[in-house]
Amino acid sequence: MRAYRSAGLVRSLTLLRTFLLASAGILAVGALTLSGSLERSLRAQALEDAARGVGVLVDAAVAPAIVEGGRLMLTPRAAARLRRTAVRTRDLRSLAVWSPRGQLLFATGARRPRTGARPPELRETLARGEPHAVASEPRSGAPTVVDVWTPVRSAAGRPLGAAQVTLDGRVLGSAVAGPQRTIWLTIVLVFGALWLLLALLVRGASLRLRRQNAELAARSGDLLATARELEQTLLETIETLNAAVEARDPYTAGHSQRVRRVALAVARELGLPAKTIGAIGTAALFHDIGKIGMPDSILTKPGPLSPAEAAIMREHVVRGAEIVARISSLQHAVPAIRHHHERWDGLGYPDGLSGEEIPIEAAVIALADAWDAMTTDRPYAAALELNEAMLQIRAGREKQFNPAVVDAFWAVARRRPAEILPPAAPAAVVVAV
Repeated sequence: MRAYRSAGLVRSLTLLRTFLLASAGILAVGALTLSGSLERSLRAQALEDAARGVGVLVDAAVAPAIVEGGRLMLTPRAAARLRRTAVRTRDLRSLAVWSPRGQLLFATGARRPRTGARPPELRETLARGEPHAVASEPRSGAPTVVDVWTPVRSAAGRPLGAAQVTLDGRVLGSAVAGPQRTIWLTIVLVFGALWLLLALLVRGASLRLRRQNAELAARSGDLLATARELEQTLLETIETLNAAVEARDPYTAGHSQRVRRVALAVARELGLPAKTIGAIGTAALFHDIGKIGMPDSILTKPGPLSPAEAAIMREHVVRGAEIVARISSLQHAVPAIRHHHERWDGLGYPDGLSGEEIPIEAAVIALADAWDAMTTDRPYAAALELNEAMLQIRAGREKQFNPAVVDAFWAVARRRPAEILPPAAPAAVVVAV
């Protein structure tokens, strides 16, 4: 019991540690996910701010220079003014002006805007009628840039074209870096505090488990000892009752031990699991314990029993199973005790089981019990010759006995006859097979 509780404590502590590590992983994933989401939100907000800023720049400096009479008029003077605006504007890398049809009217800066087909951003800008920004993915070694597209409007607000302003990618970095550091610091502090709180809770739970386990182990020691003493007392009582049964009938003295010896030999020959062999050994010792309540007039009657007496005698298997069932450590032997008088053909008792319905433990004890009855003098019959008893066992194959059990019994008789012969039989006797 102590070892079991210790193993349970170890499993509980392992689960707590696993929970602590898992919570750390979950918190880390949550922190990364949250920071990534916030970073994307900051980046999107920075792009919106850049778009609004460029929109104000275009409305204030670009449109007045190139819009005349509701038309785009790009004169040399206007171009020079646009170049001065581009040079003076901080973080502006290039400035381009597009007509609604996709004609590039003006371009400046080291990174000239693309030409050719009408850019999709131009169509989107004219359709939306408001500025928007896109951060371009950097190519190998190239810095990130921000392209802002904003409509160039007339004094009445009608879009006449679009301006493409390329900004240095640092505008995003400067807008995001500060809040990002604050976010990371906040997340680390908050999630770190949560994990520390979980660690303290797990530590407290671990200490409580250890203390409770120690107290439970101390309290259960006396209970365990008491339970063992009680079970040992019950077992000794049943053994005493079993001895009393055999003492009442001198013709069957030692019967249970002989049945056990034969049953174990057959069970080993069958190759049954160790647990099943143990159940057979226990059940063989106590298979007749139910006879403790049988009247002496029936138990030691020198002749055949009447139908009424036979009915009473048959009750011993049920009574025996009920007696043994009271001991938890002998539960595995109860089915064999109850069913050791069942027959393969279904004509046995108490439940009329047949064939494979009969537990193999009961089938083994049934044959061993019949063999001992055949080879031992009884008040109502003298012992059979060994060869005659062997033939009786064979004749009962697939009638009274399980055929596999009969075959295993004969195999033991061939190779190890001493394991099944009655103790009084000479060691040199060879059973005819």
